[in-house]
Amino acid sequence: MSASDVRELSSTPYPALANSLMLLATPVVSPAANAPARQAAQGAGWSRFGSFWSRPKLVGPSTKTALLFGAAQAVGSWIIYDGDLESGSGFLGAWSALYLIVGGRGSISALRYGRVWPLALSAAALSNTLLYARRFISGGFT
Repeated sequence: MSASDVRELSSTPYPALANSLMLLATPVVSPAANAPARQAAQGAGWSRFGSFWSRPKLVGPSTKTALLFGAAQAVGSWIIYDGDLESGSGFLGAWSALYLIVGGRGSISALRYGRVWPLALSAAALSNTLLYARRFISGGFT
């Protein structure tokens, strides 16, 4: 795949739509599960008070996270489909980068528990970030 093919792909809504469908299917395909108690307690902090103040440690994105970012990716793909490539690529680049901030580290730690789906979601978000943010930053919208 040449650089011009990649640039042409970033002018279509299809990578964002695929990422949206993956995220929206996450609660069915790979629902978030609680991490085993021993590992969750180690990261809790203040030993006996840590479990009271902290949220339960999840393996994989929560349903709320998957639905929020899936909807955002769908909106971004619609913006590009509707013809506003500049706004759509900026929107998708930003939301994909936000997903990496929110779920990137958790996707790598999910591999310890045998979960590959969160890593696939992060890989799709990374590719969308690179595709659409590069198009937005480089400009050339005509």
